[in-house]
Amino acid sequence: MKIRVLPIVVTAALSLILLLGGWFMYRQTALERPVEQMLAKYPGVTSAQAHITQKQAVLKLDLESNVDLRGMIAQLRKEQGSLLEGRSIKLDIADHSTPEIEQLWKQASFSVAEAMANKRYTMIPDTLAEIQSENNGYTISSDMDDRYVYVALSSASDKKANKYIILPLAAATGTGGQSNA
Repeated sequence: MKIRVLPIVVTAALSLILLLGGWFMYRQTALERPVEQMLAKYPGVTSAQAHITQKQAVLKLDLESNVDLRGMIAQLRKEQGSLLEGRSIKLDIADHSTPEIEQLWKQASFSVAEAMANKRYTMIPDTLAEIQSENNGYTISSDMDDRYVYVALSSASDKKANKYIILPLAAATGTGGQSNA
């Protein structure tokens, strides 16, 4: 009996293409597209891309100023909870910072880091409010959930100028957290 190599190679190649193509289509239509559509509908999100693997969901976001990050993550976990179960969420937010906003964050970062290290989270809004009162024309806000502290800096005159900082609470405890949500 003579084994014919060409039909075996063609069959193996077609099987591999169907298997990988099927996985790609499944990931694209059943995993990533629902997350992207939910995020695109959220107020202030100008664009969203999702890349979901076995262990994490990487969300590339382009945001306008004053987007409620905590609310967005809460809604994402509520609507897509079963899909994201067991996966960490990593946010990759486009930086539309200006030198003035960077200077504001530099001014606030030490006080925020001190509050995080001492687990005195109530100091953060007070510190940011004080810095905002000294710098008219800029909005600085903070929010918190059970995993992160969210800080948003934006310009009142330029709606596209903003900076979002996500600080993990785990890092404040010394366990070395990542910037996942």
